[in-house]
Amino acid sequence: MSNEDRLKSLEEISKIFNEAMAEVEKESEDFWNSLSKEDKLKAFCAISRRIYKGEIEDKGTYRYVLYDVFGFGPDAYAAAQLAGYLTIHNAIYDGVDNEV
Repeated sequence: MSNEDRLKSLEEISKIFNEAMAEVEKESEDFWNSLSKEDKLKAFCAISRRIYKGEIEDKGTYRYVLYDVFGFGPDAYAAAQLAGYLTIHNAIYDGVDNEV
């Protein structure tokens, strides 16, 4: 396989991945938009409690919070990362780490 063929393959894989992640984002936004204001607040508070536990109380890793606190599997890694959670985790981790 030539370098040009490899590059084309990588571009196609990247395109498929980006399309899949765009669909995941659309589905989660559609779900959010289908919730009542009250259910959005319940979901927000439940998520915030779990993030607080995993990040602040347990000082867990990104995977720890996803897998052990939320109960997700490895399939959640990329979706959560693309939703911005890895950046949030790193910002929290860096801030908490600097307090010590």
